[in-house]
Amino acid sequence: MAKKPVLSVFLILMEAISPGLAMAEKKATSTQSITKASIKIAGNSAAERRVIFIHGSPGSKEAYDDYLGHPALQHLELVSVDRPGFGESGLPVETSIQKQAEALIGLVHTGKETWVVGHSLGGPIALQLALLAPDSVSGLLLIASAFDPKLESPKWYNYITDTLLANFVLPDDLLKSNREMMVLDKELEKLAAQNWSVLKMPVILVHGAEDDLANPGNSRYAKAKLPSAELMMMPGEGHFILWENVPLLVDQIKTLVSK
Repeated sequence: MAKKPVLSVFLILMEAISPGLAMAEKKATSTQSITKASIKIAGNSAAERRVIFIHGSPGSKEAYDDYLGHPALQHLELVSVDRPGFGESGLPVETSIQKQAEALIGLVHTGKETWVVGHSLGGPIALQLALLAPDSVSGLLLIASAFDPKLESPKWYNYITDTLLANFVLPDDLLKSNREMMVLDKELEKLAAQNWSVLKMPVILVHGAEDDLANPGNSRYAKAKLPSAELMMMPGEGHFILWENVPLLVDQIKTLVSK
């Protein structure tokens, strides 16, 4: 997700209509690597420890600016990316969770110790990335993410947004998000069918107990499949915990990289 620009209007509308999930989009495309323009690097680029940040939808690499500039993280190499179809990626949108993860695979095959942070739809993509390269990912921080296929079937307003009329009214990024929402449950079924037991690295799941965009049951579902994961259910927090409780999540990044 983006840091509340165009994102806010869509999410407020969705929130007013019905609980759901604000996440990403696609056109069927072949796997492509991200472009140089879609990567934002901060911190210490010479560090042997790297943290990769994956945004939700709609969104961009700027969603993590509060973290890339945080004083407590400057000893790490911090890499935020635009997913295919968003920001400056220069690529068509891709709704396949696996193909999106494959587009990012080069970022973990660098010889550096690497942790991955994902918010909202960025969470399952981060998990898929770890499944593709379990020996190259040292840990995962999954924030307000979607994992349970039964909780992520399209809502009635997704079907309305998926009409020709909506294409003339809504911004392109929101249309992309809705297209991905239309297939998210099927994509999560594919993710769920994989062998999560290969994930031996530390995993921290953080979810706002009041999140009515990504049902908190999503993180409970992931915890059931990853018994050794740490689940933090935060009272009074919602889907925007990424921006509204930066100190908490910075602490979790510090904890993760110290394990």
